[in-house]
Amino acid sequence: MPSRRVSRPASTGSARSVPAHHEAEPDLHTVVFDLNILLDVADLLGPPFTWDKFRDAAARNSQAPVPNRVDSRIDSLRAVALTTTGQFAGPELLEVWTSDHIADLLVLKARQPHDGSTAETRGLGWSPEDAENLLHDFLYDLVYDMTNGGRIEIVNVDGHPPLDHEDACVFTTALQAADDAAPPSIKYCVTRDRGFRQATNLNSNVFVLYPHEFVTLVRRTRGALAAKKMRPPFQQP
Repeated sequence: MPSRRVSRPASTGSARSVPAHHEAEPDLHTVVFDLNILLDVADLLGPPFTWDKFRDAAARNSQAPVPNRVDSRIDSLRAVALTTTGQFAGPELLEVWTSDHIADLLVLKARQPHDGSTAETRGLGWSPEDAENLLHDFLYDLVYDMTNGGRIEIVNVDGHPPLDHEDACVFTTALQAADDAAPPSIKYCVTRDRGFRQATNLNSNVFVLYPHEFVTLVRRTRGALAAKKMRPPFQQP
């Protein structure tokens, strides 16, 4: 049973209906960011989240090496930044999708204290208000307002095993993103989790990438398109 697409919760925004895609239309790309990517961005910027802080950080780090071996959070920031235009390359659209699972965990982990005794109880230590605003001002703005994506409710998971249940929920989100699009979207899942990235025997319709791999992919695709536009239509004498 496919996951169910829902409108933006408790917000004035809403997910659009995905129109039928005809052969002549550009490809649709969909991307889901694992929780660790979203928390990287939040941790790098600090509370409260604002898009001004996000844009300033992205500009400061635009020339930093990829991957950034000094601070991996910067790769996560740049991966998200590349999606804010809602375009993959040229006319090809790029939508960010999420799920009830990711949204709930984002608020939970943002609120959990820094000094939790285990990874399961340790978080960013943000106030409840800042944690809730992180969901709406960051994730939901990115999904609904900036990229015209959507949120799904997980019904059944795909990929468990080899993935644990948490990662399988994220993978299922990526697999079910824009599942009413025709032809199907080109699907990505971006994570820093090595076990998730290297897992085998997953559904091949989703490309699981590290953030620096996603950054490199989008940059190279856009660069190749720009170079193609600059070429003369015929060989000059």
